[in-house]
Amino acid sequence: MPEKALEAAAVLVGSSSFNQAFGHIIERELERRGYQVTRKGVDGAGLARPDFHDMNQVLGELPIGHETAAVFVYLGVNDAQDAWLYPEERARAGLASVPFGAADWDAVYGRRAREFLERICERGARRALVLLPVDVNLPDLQRRLERIRELQTQAAAATSCAVAIRTNGDEGRFEADGLATRQPDGFHMSPRGAQIVWQRIAPQVLQLLEPGAR
Repeated sequence: MPEKALEAAAVLVGSSSFNQAFGHIIERELERRGYQVTRKGVDGAGLARPDFHDMNQVLGELPIGHETAAVFVYLGVNDAQDAWLYPEERARAGLASVPFGAADWDAVYGRRAREFLERICERGARRALVLLPVDVNLPDLQRRLERIRELQTQAAAATSCAVAIRTNGDEGRFEADGLATRQPDGFHMSPRGAQIVWQRIAPQVLQLLEPGAR
Protein backbone atom coordinates (compact mmCIF):
# COMPACT_ATOMS: atom_id res chain seq x y z
CA MET A 1 0.00 0.00 0.00
CA PRO A 2 1.48 3.41 -0.91
CA GLU A 3 2.40 5.78 1.89
CA LYS A 4 -0.28 8.40 2.52
CA ALA A 5 0.28 12.11 2.81
CA LEU A 6 0.57 13.30 6.39
CA GLU A 7 -2.60 15.36 6.05
CA ALA A 8 -4.68 12.20 5.47
CA ALA A 9 -6.75 11.60 8.60
CA ALA A 10 -8.43 8.58 10.14
CA VAL A 11 -10.80 8.40 13.09
CA LEU A 12 -11.54 5.45 15.35
CA VAL A 13 -14.79 5.58 17.34
CA GLY A 14 -16.29 2.75 19.32
CA SER A 15 -16.56 0.91 22.59
CA SER A 16 -13.89 0.05 25.14
CA SER A 17 -12.06 -2.31 22.75
CA PHE A 18 -10.73 0.83 21.06
CA ASN A 19 -9.13 1.78 24.39
CA GLN A 20 -7.40 -1.58 24.51
CA ALA A 21 -5.12 -3.63 22.27
CA PHE A 22 -7.48 -3.68 19.27
CA GLY A 23 -7.68 0.11 19.03
CA HIS A 24 -3.98 0.57 19.69
CA ILE A 25 -3.01 -1.90 16.96
CA ILE A 26 -5.22 -0.21 14.35
CA GLU A 27 -3.97 3.23 15.38
CA ARG A 28 -0.34 2.11 15.12
CA GLU A 29 -0.82 0.46 11.74
CA LEU A 30 -2.53 3.54 10.31
CA GLU A 31 0.09 5.93 11.70
CA ARG A 32 2.81 3.75 10.18
CA ARG A 33 1.16 4.38 6.82
CA GLY A 34 1.12 8.14 7.27
CA TYR A 35 -2.34 8.79 8.70
CA GLN A 36 -3.05 11.25 11.46
CA VAL A 37 -5.27 9.24 13.81
CA THR A 38 -7.88 10.30 16.34
CA ARG A 39 -9.03 7.43 18.55
CA LYS A 40 -12.08 7.56 20.84
CA GLY A 41 -13.19 4.55 22.85
CA VAL A 42 -16.10 4.81 25.25
CA ASP A 43 -16.59 2.16 27.95
CA GLY A 44 -19.96 0.43 27.62
CA ALA A 45 -20.80 2.27 24.42
CA GLY A 46 -23.34 1.10 21.88
CA LEU A 47 -26.49 2.12 20.06
CA ALA A 48 -29.07 0.32 22.22
CA ARG A 49 -28.66 2.52 25.30
CA PRO A 50 -28.20 6.17 24.34
CA ASP A 51 -29.42 7.06 27.83
CA PHE A 52 -26.11 5.64 29.06
CA HIS A 53 -23.83 6.95 26.30
CA ASP A 54 -25.24 8.78 23.30
CA MET A 55 -22.76 7.90 20.58
CA ASN A 56 -24.20 10.53 18.25
CA GLN A 57 -23.00 13.18 20.71
CA VAL A 58 -19.59 11.49 20.87
CA LEU A 59 -19.46 11.41 17.08
CA GLY A 60 -20.34 15.10 16.87
CA GLU A 61 -17.24 16.02 18.87
CA LEU A 62 -14.80 14.17 16.63
CA PRO A 63 -12.78 15.83 13.82
CA ILE A 64 -14.49 14.30 10.80
CA GLY A 65 -14.50 16.16 7.50
CA HIS A 66 -13.51 16.02 3.86
CA GLU A 67 -9.88 15.35 4.82
CA THR A 68 -10.94 12.17 6.64
CA ALA A 69 -10.01 9.11 4.65
CA ALA A 70 -11.85 6.70 6.94
CA VAL A 71 -13.79 6.45 10.15
CA PHE A 72 -13.48 3.06 11.84
CA VAL A 73 -16.55 2.10 13.88
CA TYR A 74 -16.59 -0.70 16.44
CA LEU A 75 -19.88 -1.07 18.31
CA GLY A 76 -22.30 -3.86 19.12
CA VAL A 77 -20.97 -6.08 21.89
CA ASN A 78 -22.79 -3.92 24.44
CA ASP A 79 -25.98 -3.84 22.37
CA ALA A 80 -27.36 -7.33 23.06
CA GLN A 81 -29.97 -5.94 25.47
CA ASP A 82 -33.27 -4.09 25.48
CA ALA A 83 -33.18 -0.84 23.51
CA TRP A 84 -33.99 2.35 25.39
CA LEU A 85 -36.24 4.60 23.37
CA TYR A 86 -36.07 8.35 22.87
CA PRO A 87 -39.34 10.16 23.72
CA GLU A 88 -40.18 10.56 20.02
CA GLU A 89 -39.66 6.82 19.52
CA ARG A 90 -41.93 6.00 22.47
CA ALA A 91 -44.80 7.83 20.83
CA ARG A 92 -44.72 5.26 18.07
CA ALA A 93 -44.08 2.19 20.23
CA GLY A 94 -45.97 3.15 23.38
CA LEU A 95 -43.09 1.78 25.47
CA ALA A 96 -39.96 3.13 27.15
CA SER A 97 -37.89 0.28 25.72
CA VAL A 98 -38.19 -2.71 23.41
CA PRO A 99 -36.85 -6.18 24.25
CA PHE A 100 -33.93 -7.66 22.39
CA GLY A 101 -35.08 -10.12 19.75
CA ALA A 102 -38.39 -8.40 19.03
CA ALA A 103 -39.11 -7.14 15.52
CA ASP A 104 -39.39 -3.63 16.92
CA TRP A 105 -35.89 -3.98 18.37
CA ASP A 106 -34.51 -4.88 14.96
CA ALA A 107 -36.26 -1.88 13.41
CA VAL A 108 -34.98 0.53 16.07
CA TYR A 109 -31.43 -0.78 16.02
CA GLY A 110 -31.21 -0.96 12.24
CA ARG A 111 -32.44 2.61 11.89
CA ARG A 112 -30.02 3.91 14.53
CA ALA A 113 -27.08 2.12 12.94
CA ARG A 114 -27.93 3.42 9.47
CA GLU A 115 -28.40 6.99 10.68
CA PHE A 116 -25.19 6.89 12.74
CA LEU A 117 -23.17 5.72 9.76
CA GLU A 118 -24.80 8.14 7.32
CA ARG A 119 -23.86 11.04 9.62
CA ILE A 120 -20.24 10.05 9.07
CA CYS A 121 -20.76 10.07 5.32
CA GLU A 122 -22.57 13.41 5.36
CA ARG A 123 -19.70 15.04 7.24
CA GLY A 124 -17.39 14.26 4.33
CA ALA A 125 -15.50 11.12 5.32
CA ARG A 126 -14.59 9.11 2.24
CA ARG A 127 -15.29 5.82 3.97
CA ALA A 128 -16.90 4.49 7.14
CA LEU A 129 -15.46 1.07 7.96
CA VAL A 130 -17.78 -0.88 10.24
CA LEU A 131 -15.78 -3.55 12.07
CA LEU A 132 -18.46 -6.03 13.04
CA PRO A 133 -18.36 -7.42 16.60
CA VAL A 134 -15.73 -10.11 17.07
CA ASP A 135 -16.50 -13.66 18.12
CA VAL A 136 -16.89 -13.95 21.89
CA ASN A 137 -16.30 -16.84 24.28
CA LEU A 138 -19.83 -16.60 25.66
CA PRO A 139 -22.30 -18.77 23.70
CA ASP A 140 -25.47 -16.82 24.55
CA LEU A 141 -23.86 -13.48 23.67
CA GLN A 142 -22.32 -14.97 20.51
CA ARG A 143 -25.78 -15.98 19.29
CA ARG A 144 -27.17 -12.51 19.96
CA LEU A 145 -24.23 -10.84 18.28
CA GLU A 146 -24.90 -12.64 15.02
CA ARG A 147 -28.18 -10.72 14.76
CA ILE A 148 -26.38 -7.47 15.53
CA ARG A 149 -23.76 -8.22 12.88
CA GLU A 150 -26.50 -8.81 10.33
CA LEU A 151 -28.27 -5.54 11.18
CA GLN A 152 -25.03 -3.56 11.05
CA THR A 153 -24.22 -5.09 7.66
CA GLN A 154 -27.64 -4.12 6.32
CA ALA A 155 -27.28 -0.62 7.76
CA ALA A 156 -23.87 -0.10 6.15
CA ALA A 157 -25.18 -1.24 2.77
CA ALA A 158 -27.96 1.35 2.97
CA THR A 159 -25.56 4.29 3.37
CA SER A 160 -23.52 6.29 0.89
CA CYS A 161 -20.03 5.47 2.23
CA ALA A 162 -20.08 2.65 4.80
CA VAL A 163 -18.75 -0.88 4.37
CA ALA A 164 -19.15 -3.69 6.89
CA ILE A 165 -16.11 -5.85 7.58
CA ARG A 166 -16.56 -9.25 9.18
CA THR A 167 -14.09 -10.03 11.95
CA ASN A 168 -15.22 -13.57 12.70
CA GLY A 169 -13.05 -16.69 12.66
CA ASP A 170 -12.29 -17.31 16.33
CA GLU A 171 -15.42 -19.13 17.52
CA GLY A 172 -14.43 -22.35 19.27
CA ARG A 173 -10.73 -21.45 19.01
CA PHE A 174 -10.04 -18.95 21.76
CA GLU A 175 -6.41 -19.90 22.23
CA ALA A 176 -3.42 -19.43 19.93
CA ASP A 177 0.16 -20.48 20.56
CA GLY A 178 -0.78 -21.29 24.14
CA LEU A 179 -2.19 -17.81 24.74
CA ALA A 180 -5.83 -16.87 25.34
CA THR A 181 -7.30 -14.69 22.59
CA ARG A 182 -10.01 -13.27 24.85
CA GLN A 183 -9.74 -11.73 28.28
CA PRO A 184 -11.40 -13.51 31.24
CA ASP A 185 -14.68 -11.65 30.57
CA GLY A 186 -14.96 -13.61 27.32
CA PHE A 187 -15.54 -10.67 24.96
CA HIS A 188 -12.63 -8.24 25.20
CA MET A 189 -9.68 -9.28 23.07
CA SER A 190 -6.34 -10.09 24.58
CA PRO A 191 -3.30 -8.55 22.86
CA ARG A 192 -2.79 -11.82 20.98
CA GLY A 193 -6.46 -12.00 20.04
CA ALA A 194 -6.48 -8.41 18.82
CA GLN A 195 -3.44 -9.06 16.64
CA ILE A 196 -5.10 -12.12 15.11
CA VAL A 197 -8.26 -10.17 14.27
CA TRP A 198 -6.24 -7.32 12.75
CA GLN A 199 -4.22 -9.74 10.61
CA ARG A 200 -7.50 -11.25 9.42
CA ILE A 201 -9.13 -7.97 8.40
CA ALA A 202 -6.05 -5.97 7.35
CA PRO A 203 -6.06 -6.98 3.66
CA GLN A 204 -9.66 -5.84 3.20
CA VAL A 205 -9.19 -2.70 5.30
CA LEU A 206 -6.08 -1.61 3.40
CA GLN A 207 -7.71 -2.31 0.05
CA LEU A 208 -10.70 -0.16 1.00
CA LEU A 209 -8.39 2.68 2.01
CA GLU A 210 -6.95 2.86 -1.48
CA PRO A 211 -8.18 5.91 -3.44
CA GLY A 212 -11.03 4.92 -5.71
CA ALA A 213 -11.67 1.62 -3.91
CA ARG A 214 -15.25 0.40 -3.94
